[in-house]
Amino acid sequence: MASCPIGAIKAPPIWRELLTWSKGPITTRAVGRALRVAGTIDLDALYRFEILCFREHRFRRDHVDWILRNERALTLVEDGPKKVTAAMMLLFEGHTCRVLSVAVAPKARRHGIGTRMMQAAEAVCLERGLSTIRLEVSTKNLVAIEFYRRLGYRTDGVLYGYYSWGEDAYSMHKAILPPSASESSRPLTSAGHTT
Repeated sequence: MASCPIGAIKAPPIWRELLTWSKGPITTRAVGRALRVAGTIDLDALYRFEILCFREHRFRRDHVDWILRNERALTLVEDGPKKVTAAMMLLFEGHTCRVLSVAVAPKARRHGIGTRMMQAAEAVCLERGLSTIRLEVSTKNLVAIEFYRRLGYRTDGVLYGYYSWGEDAYSMHKAILPPSASESSRPLTSAGHTT
């Protein structure tokens, strides 16, 4: 899958500042890892990636197409030597970023790629001035639930029958604070330093 310059696809203007172009993939300064914004040209590769990563209950091809064409959505991809290694689909709703999907190729799992993808989503939120990231995860997907909890996401409810196949989901969220706000909210020591 070839990378394309950011100006060649419909990317939100804020991404022109967050992402830099360097004779290849787009790199996020906040995460320091090669990610690029996917476009409609990536539809076939992303759908094959869905099939690879999710044995069942994957997005349909037309849903992936809808996400790629939606002006309020953003799909980030990490390319490996021959194909996609990771992909994340985001949807922006008001002051909230909703993580629709995070997928890492089976052979690339447990190497921190998913964490880097979620850090990239948080960087996008900070750049856009968004206050919250939300996601839904199957109540049966214990590995993913623990992954999100380790990253600071909190469960705020159960969505009964959320998925089309009838499975329940946890609604999870994380408040995104600018660095100055999060540092100023930390308690001060007697010497006036944050803890």
